[in-house]
Amino acid sequence: METEVAIVGAGPVGLTAAALLGSLGVNTVLVERNASTSIHPRGHVVNARTMEIFRSIGCEEPIAKAGLPPERNAGVSFLSRLTGPDIAVLATRGIPDRDRAHQAASPSRKASCPQDVLEPILADVARSFATVKVQFSTELKELASRPDGVRLECRQGAGDLMIDARYVIAADGARSFVRERLGIGMTGRGRIGRQIGIYFEADLWEFVEKRPYLLWWIYNATTCGVLIALDGRRRWTYNFAFDPDQESVESFTTERCEAIVRAAIGSDDVALEIHSILPWRMQARLADQFSKGRVFIAGDAAHPLPPTGGQGMNTGIGDVHNLAWKLAFVLRGNAPASLLESYNEERRPVAQTNIEQSVHNAMKMAETGLSGMATHDSPIAKMLEGPDSAAAERHIREVIPSLRDHFDYIGQTFGHAYSSRWISPDGTSAPPFRIEQYEPVACPGHRAPHLWLRGLDDRLSSTVDLAGAGYFLMLTTPGGEDWRRAFAKASAELHVPGRSCSIGAGGDYIDQDGLFAQSYGIGPRGMVLIRPDGYVAARSFHAVPDPGKFFERALRTALAGADIRSDEEPSAA
Repeated sequence: METEVAIVGAGPVGLTAAALLGSLGVNTVLVERNASTSIHPRGHVVNARTMEIFRSIGCEEPIAKAGLPPERNAGVSFLSRLTGPDIAVLATRGIPDRDRAHQAASPSRKASCPQDVLEPILADVARSFATVKVQFSTELKELASRPDGVRLECRQGAGDLMIDARYVIAADGARSFVRERLGIGMTGRGRIGRQIGIYFEADLWEFVEKRPYLLWWIYNATTCGVLIALDGRRRWTYNFAFDPDQESVESFTTERCEAIVRAAIGSDDVALEIHSILPWRMQARLADQFSKGRVFIAGDAAHPLPPTGGQGMNTGIGDVHNLAWKLAFVLRGNAPASLLESYNEERRPVAQTNIEQSVHNAMKMAETGLSGMATHDSPIAKMLEGPDSAAAERHIREVIPSLRDHFDYIGQTFGHAYSSRWISPDGTSAPPFRIEQYEPVACPGHRAPHLWLRGLDDRLSSTVDLAGAGYFLMLTTPGGEDWRRAFAKASAELHVPGRSCSIGAGGDYIDQDGLFAQSYGIGPRGMVLIRPDGYVAARSFHAVPDPGKFFERALRTALAGADIRSDEEPSAA
């Protein structure tokens, strides 16, 4: 079998990569050693930026509907057992100023959609593209570089399957066969702790009806862990730590796990059914490089990180969103192969930041006594069950506000910026990166801010919806006709797919609040050039004497990493 791109691993990252490449018309083969998508609801947090990516391939709505209802995803509770009262609650919705900030930042909303529900949706989307083939029960056994690509040797049933691909994306998990085969090293902490995840079904409505929370951190003398609501009523997972030096994975039988879950709930009368028990390792590691030759690693293969903050799947999906359009441009001859070098330069710092923050979250929980680690290591659990319970409850209520950046992180979702050689700086400085706060800016390297627009057909859309589909987007004001003509000419001469829009009175779109120029940091005749992944490639505050020359340099930089600085180039300030 011959293909342009082969993907190894059909988790959320690999399936998203297949769907994105399919949407760009790239011939893609995805291989997965398991017979089906995941049956255990491992990851579940889908941040708003990831929902924007799903929006671009047409599955935002089904994923939002399939996950935890938004009205049941309002906060995080800390308590001794589910049948008991909340000791403290950290609200993540219903706080007016923060709700307004989230609504202003994106057309999409953060969701919780468990992996066993999410993956089939993504698989259906990937299969909907004629250029994509998804092959389950197909295990990669070997890969070898060839002059014009990579050969993958796979075992499929009783036979072998050979795949010759121009490029390979390895999304094959933390124990990545591909990464190890390539000899790519990892740095960081390979073992922070061991955990058991129990997926079970029980109708707990009588305990949660008036408490619409996503997470329930449990602390009692029998068990400490976190209960996760998957549908808000019947489907749940319970995760807790164990010490492999004292207990074996095999000792966590179905009977023992049922007793642990009942201790977390606080009732022996509830009917429950355990569907699966999954041991897993908490780690925080970063690959030394994200590519080698024609092979790229993404997701946990490149950066397994603690679940504290829910960044793992989202970081991986951000990886392949950054990579997919670049592969398409190179394969179609719109960009030199050197564009693919930007993947490592742009995504590795993002992964490193997310790893550091996830570790910070885990350490903060431990330092405050709220880590939910093994029961024998939890002083809070012991205090809550004894004469010092009032002091323990007071401590929990005092420290909970300091944990907001663990559970509510709009800045971490939207504030990452690329400062690679493929971005044209304009002399401005963006606000500092902050986990909890996000200030939308259109500085080069940043995600283009969301604004609601009304088109000539009176339909409402977001600036986020204008970007993508394999083209560069140029936004200007109705007074920027010189920019539009120059962009059309430059993109045609350089064979770069491009689209231009004017925003404002008399333009292609009317910005609802009249804030386009202000939000994007340009003057009445300025412009912003946006990459296919929605990140700003270049910007000019005002008109320039030779807009054609500006675009030639800006596009060459965006595709080849050239230096476009010159005395003729305007400052955005």
